[in-house]
Amino acid sequence: MAMTLVEQFDSWSPPVKILATDLDTGVLAKAAAGVYADERIDKLSPERVRRFFLRGSGANAGRVRVRPELQDLVTFRRLNLLDAAWPMRGPFDAIFCRNVMIYFDKPTQLKVLERFVPLLRDEGLLFAGHSESFHNAGHLFRLRGKTVYELAHRQHKR
Repeated sequence: MAMTLVEQFDSWSPPVKILATDLDTGVLAKAAAGVYADERIDKLSPERVRRFFLRGSGANAGRVRVRPELQDLVTFRRLNLLDAAWPMRGPFDAIFCRNVMIYFDKPTQLKVLERFVPLLRDEGLLFAGHSESFHNAGHLFRLRGKTVYELAHRQHKR
């Protein structure tokens, strides 16, 4: 996401903030470190690799590190979707909650979705995984695309 934003705004300082959350602090620490095995970026174009990564040498040969300018665009925080309090406030333009809700039963999904509503801007979008559907939450979100939802109360401007 950060790479796409830098490219679209043609700036290392796009007017966007990214908050990345996970339950697992180990996963968050690894992501925040931004160090990966070379093969993890094999599918990126050589141009993107040059622009966004630094190649390791010596003991770090075979590894890449995300450029600090890119890392600075992302804040990493622990979040348990089932906790009573969440450590963030909206409004957000987008929430990406992909392949998480499939692990919750429908009543729990509904509770989490209810908590997303006040965090999203009226024009905000919720991105879900391909295996997820929120038919039971039609009063909260309506399908806009294959895995994209918008707020059900959103007023379309014509």
